[in-house]
Amino acid sequence: MAHATRPATRYAAWLAGGIDAPANRAVSNPASLGVGADLIGFGGGQPATEAYPLQALERAYSRAILEDGGTVLPYGPTQGLLALRQIVAERLSRRGIQVGPEHVLMLTGSIQGLHLVGRITLDYGDSIVTEAPTFMGALAAWEHQQPRFLTIPVDEHGMQLDLLEQALARADRYPRFMYLLPTFQNPMGVSMSLERRRQVLEIARAHDLLIIEDDPYGEFWFDETIGAIPPIRSLPGAEERVVYLGTFSKILAPGFRLAYAVAPREMVAPLLRAKRGLDFHTDGLLQQAVVRLIRDPTFDLEAHVAAGRRLYQERRDAMLDALEITLSNSTWTRPDGGFFLWIDLPQELSGDAVAAAAHAEGVSVFPGSVFYPNSDGGSNGLRLSYSNAAPERIREGIRRLQRAIAGVAS
Repeated sequence: MAHATRPATRYAAWLAGGIDAPANRAVSNPASLGVGADLIGFGGGQPATEAYPLQALERAYSRAILEDGGTVLPYGPTQGLLALRQIVAERLSRRGIQVGPEHVLMLTGSIQGLHLVGRITLDYGDSIVTEAPTFMGALAAWEHQQPRFLTIPVDEHGMQLDLLEQALARADRYPRFMYLLPTFQNPMGVSMSLERRRQVLEIARAHDLLIIEDDPYGEFWFDETIGAIPPIRSLPGAEERVVYLGTFSKILAPGFRLAYAVAPREMVAPLLRAKRGLDFHTDGLLQQAVVRLIRDPTFDLEAHVAAGRRLYQERRDAMLDALEITLSNSTWTRPDGGFFLWIDLPQELSGDAVAAAAHAEGVSVFPGSVFYPNSDGGSNGLRLSYSNAAPERIREGIRRLQRAIAGVAS
């Protein structure tokens, strides 16, 4: 007797096509992040390890355990500790985002915020607007819903909004939301101009689109004129249109899976329901340790961030200088902040082949192709991070990269 074939489930489709996607392979490979005895890591976007405030963290954790352990080691509030949400709201006010702690949700890393927004808004096969290229971790966050991506090219001033309007006009499925990294974009390092930020908010209003503004690098500006450009979430009318994501992982340490979302009023409760079903609450001891750290009179968080700006600018300059001296027939972005720059190799060279050859030479880079959701771009691109390598290692890494490029070209 013949048995009917069971229809493929969404989970089966995800397993078949998603779990081995390029973005997942890239972020799960320790070598791509620069882990290795003599591997120079331009792959992962990690803060400098020597910048971790270790002594201040030791004091903060000790006090959080000994003085607050009875209240923060049991299960905690899903939304996060009120004291930390107040700190987040106060720090955001300096960047023009006026919000109360009731609109702040503490997260176990920013990618959790992306996942939660997808969980409450996306149905299987829905559409999302993204930049092209865009952050590959976001693509992994939404894989289970198997979304379609409406990708819009990025230039030196951010997403090209004329192309966005054209794409929205001809879209056969209306997008659920728009995902943007407008400040020191990952992977290109470019920033959206103030005029485009205003325009993209107007486009979102006209098309009734939600915007997810992911801002992990916004405090690490090297040019004050760029640092003064306000987040989209701070612009008039953005309160009910924009979910803003920020993080402590980049300013303290990446192993701190501690981030936050600022959400429109009607989205807070659905996000909390989704988070309860995911991890119930973010690590309470970690949250209290960060509260203790920021309130420590012997630790100045703002001075710590300013020192990070100087450190990363020095490393950005070292990489740009090394590229000028070492590479020919290629072009690259010149970021005014953040952790990344983007290289366009000669058209005939494969970024994937160069990345593999670079690894053999002892330097990790990411091929540009993994940053394109529809696998339709970046074939001759590379993303490089300068954040976690000292200047002398950066110069040696670029020499190794040049050898890899020459080997692929020969």
